[in-house]
Amino acid sequence: MKRLLLSAAVCMSLLTATVSCNDSSKKGNASGTAAEYEDQSSSSANNIIEYTNLIVDLSNKNNDYVNTLMKYVDKAEKGLKNPSDPFAFSGMLTPHSFPTFNRNSKVKVDEPVKDLSKADQQFFKEKVTSYIQTYKQMDSSYKQLKDYLSAQDYKDDKGAKGNALISDIRSHAEALQTEKVVLMKKVSEVADASEIIILKDSPLKTYILAMKEDMKSISDFIAIMEDGAASYGKVADKAQAAYDALEKAQAAHAKIDMDNATKAHKEVSYNSFYDGFHTFLLDARKIMRDAKEKGSMPDYIVEQLSRSYDNQVSRYNTFNR
Repeated sequence: MKRLLLSAAVCMSLLTATVSCNDSSKKGNASGTAAEYEDQSSSSANNIIEYTNLIVDLSNKNNDYVNTLMKYVDKAEKGLKNPSDPFAFSGMLTPHSFPTFNRNSKVKVDEPVKDLSKADQQFFKEKVTSYIQTYKQMDSSYKQLKDYLSAQDYKDDKGAKGNALISDIRSHAEALQTEKVVLMKKVSEVADASEIIILKDSPLKTYILAMKEDMKSISDFIAIMEDGAASYGKVADKAQAAYDALEKAQAAHAKIDMDNATKAHKEVSYNSFYDGFHTFLLDARKIMRDAKEKGSMPDYIVEQLSRSYDNQVSRYNTFNR
């Protein structure tokens, strides 16, 4: 089975899979990035997907770390206002160096594959390098902050350097997010163009497009819930409409004819995806009900939804192995 994009919904501006694959599969009908790559071989398309998978993985792993790091930064800032509290700086996160992926693979995240166009090779080389550098600068500032707090240097300067480091960390985290949006937009474009080639004659195309569409919708639903975490009332109607659409999609896609999936020994993994989707809907109903009653949601609830989404991504990946 050819490799497919690791996580559709991670891409900030994911192209609508149904449109791109159905409308662009015939030679000469593609436009933009799809036209640029329509003559590539399946092998080249597969290489590009493997490379974009690395970038998506990079983004996912770093996002979890940055979110956790920012919680400790908030705690440090609060602690500097009251350093006499014996628990002000307890449990600070241990920084880690920039992660690497697929060490045994010939494809490296900072070395764009030659199957990309020259312009896209240059784009990814510049943007990935910048992303990695911004990440390392943020992590370096956090390491300095942790050392500063451990040595209790705030007693010498009344927290001045600590607050400066906190400001620096937040600036780098914001820059990371901005760079991620730009990077993921391009990932989406080139990966979708390559998937057109890979999926064009695949007997599993219907199943893959269904799962991609549903992951995008799940991600959109979670974004709505996150937006309404502090004041659920402002998104309640929108969340309900998104939920209803998810429920309808789950019911329809779970009943897709399974002949081709069975022939490819993929029926178990496909059913696992939609069983997981069903469980997500049950959890979502409970969360929506509680949020409506209480008017808000704690952070751990939104994180629970995000973890459920990650599980769906894993199930999707299992299908595509």
